[in-house]
Amino acid sequence: MQNMCNNTKPVRDETNSPFSRENAVSAVVGVMLMLVVTIIIAAVVAAFASGLGASTSTAPVTSLDISMRAGPAVGIPATTKQFVADPECVVLRIVSGDAIPSSDIQIITTYTVPDTFNGVSTVYAGKVIKHTLDGSIGQTDKWTAPSNPIAVFTPTVNGYKLEWSMNSLAPGNGMVGSGAPYFGICVFNPGFDYWFKDRSAFLGFDTTDYISYGFQEGAVVHITILHTPSGQTIYDKDVEVNW
Repeated sequence: MQNMCNNTKPVRDETNSPFSRENAVSAVVGVMLMLVVTIIIAAVVAAFASGLGASTSTAPVTSLDISMRAGPAVGIPATTKQFVADPECVVLRIVSGDAIPSSDIQIITTYTVPDTFNGVSTVYAGKVIKHTLDGSIGQTDKWTAPSNPIAVFTPTVNGYKLEWSMNSLAPGNGMVGSGAPYFGICVFNPGFDYWFKDRSAFLGFDTTDYISYGFQEGAVVHITILHTPSGQTIYDKDVEVNW
């Protein structure tokens, strides 16, 4: 009678069940994978941060001013090796702030050819000329007009150098003979004017070919100056050409 009334079933011991063991292993593997992924992500972030910190540079804090003339050359020529201002030039001036090594900058000019020059239709009306002076190229590169005028509409990058008699970028008054600092070598210091006498080399086209390019008083050139070590833009303005 006692055996008939005893319906208690034996308790199953699942401690050593294969299912129990698989669940435990899966949990451990999951935690380990999460730890590995976390470590990898942390390592990648740390490597990127350290590399970024090592490769970046701070842009100079500076105020720049650029002016440009369209008038013909007058005054004492550069061949006399006298510091005399010449209106046939572009003038860069650091009004205030940090000095800038010229080797650290790119000067990017963008010029759109006007429809007319003194009422006459221009040859390349509406075309855009983009030209870059790279200070890191140094003074050994000299700009020359392309044999095919159409080539000026292909963006170009070059250094800046004039003929032997006026191949220096001098602070204060203008272009002179040997002895003054070149673009790419000189440092632009606050309070000085730096004269790029050859507008054609600066802009990348023949500024005296008026009917083709219409460069004249009132023309507008967009100038961007990039500080290459930091990748920052330190000047970005439209410059209206004076006579």
